[in-house]
Amino acid sequence: MATETILFPPSNRVVPGSRLLPTAPFPDAQKIASLVKSTVSPDSIVSEWISSFINLLSEVDTLATRLFLKESYWRDLLCMTWDFHTLQGPEDIITFVKSSSKDDQITKVSLDKSAAHKVPQVAAFGDLKVVQAFLNIETSNGRGEGLVRLTPDPNDGSSWKALTLFTTLQELKGYEEKIHTRRPTGLPDNSLENGGLNWKDRLLAQRNFERGREPTVLILGAGQGGLTVAARLKQLGLETLIIDQNPRIGDNWRNRYHQLVLHDSVWFDHMPYLHFPPNWPVFTPKDKLADWFEYYAGVLELNVWTGTTLKTSEWSEITRQWTVDLVRESNGNKETSD
Repeated sequence: MATETILFPPSNRVVPGSRLLPTAPFPDAQKIASLVKSTVSPDSIVSEWISSFINLLSEVDTLATRLFLKESYWRDLLCMTWDFHTLQGPEDIITFVKSSSKDDQITKVSLDKSAAHKVPQVAAFGDLKVVQAFLNIETSNGRGEGLVRLTPDPNDGSSWKALTLFTTLQELKGYEEKIHTRRPTGLPDNSLENGGLNWKDRLLAQRNFERGREPTVLILGAGQGGLTVAARLKQLGLETLIIDQNPRIGDNWRNRYHQLVLHDSVWFDHMPYLHFPPNWPVFTPKDKLADWFEYYAGVLELNVWTGTTLKTSEWSEITRQWTVDLVRESNGNKETSD
């Protein structure tokens, strides 16, 4: 009887209709190791590269080959355009920079020397020795972060070029999140107009959309996606309401089969502003995740109406607004609102 030979690891198996992705080329590690001296000053190397990089945006043909190895990669998330891009080598980078709008480009780059990221340093990247540094980035529209890894050009030896560059936009100017130095004070409202409301009073009024307030955004379903979107919008100052037909937040997980746990690990499931604690299981049990969703909505003060269904919805081209009818069950009674 014929037997099938199983290759290990499974990534080495060739499935019909599939093809292996080409391996990214790397520069000569041994040659580079001999060029990285113990007297190398990572700070000055990165500072010089950053200064030249800003000029790249106006003199792209000349500086792209001077700043990037032929084996280099640049991964850009929304800094240069409103899209995600992965560029390989100077030629791709030249084409990309030339095609991007002058209004959306990077305008300022500086070293991020915060305690979390420390200063530029020599690090190992596979078999390569590189100078690695975190960056603060500013564009015409917002602010972001970056990471660059520089290494000597093995064919030159005197110039340091980027092997990898990562840039990502974190916030838009004029629409900053209400976090860190912009966080609320938490002080009670002592104005006579509001009747001296304390935090609890204001929270209930917010969740019930009292005093003629209406949500700007309506989200259907209190799952992970709905909760994280609501959390982000709240920090941007947008009135958001989540509705869910279940009696409790997280019931869409509680009601699944008894032994269910998530198939992806905890490191890929963190939610904005409130990460899972360091002792959290690698694979989260369904009921534990359901309780976390309930906790998350409470701590971040999200507006959630449980036991609520969407009855009708209508879009107006004139007002550019939705009109919705909601049926909300509370204490056994059903209320209709629009």
